[in-house]
Amino acid sequence: MTDFCVPVSPPTSAHVNIVTADNATFQDAYQFDDATDTSWNFTGKTFRMDIKANKEALVALLSITSAAGQIVVDDAVTRVLHFNVPAATIVAVMPPGYYVYDLIMTDGSSVRTPLMYGEFVLDHGVTGG
Repeated sequence: MTDFCVPVSPPTSAHVNIVTADNATFQDAYQFDDATDTSWNFTGKTFRMDIKANKEALVALLSITSAAGQIVVDDAVTRVLHFNVPAATIVAVMPPGYYVYDLIMTDGSSVRTPLMYGEFVLDHGVTGG
């Protein structure tokens, strides 16, 4: 972890640092909140994660979306989703390094809810293709 970014917690979101390698598909999975709490769900929601060089950057280096099939809802009721982003998609726009991201959930009425934020670390993998 670097000291270039002091995280400020957006409301209702979790600080989660993500590390993936430049030689593998990014496939991390996450469950939000307690699985027994069914007061909210992912039904009808869309998701977007922007990765930037820093918080002040005007343009994302990479946008990962549910519309593109890169964020997949595994269980809408217990709020489980996973990422499915090929290494080639990531390395086309980002060299190994430290970045920042946030993950936003949007519902049908355009309410945007932050779910996660933190550092996105792209490490250089060892095994070639």
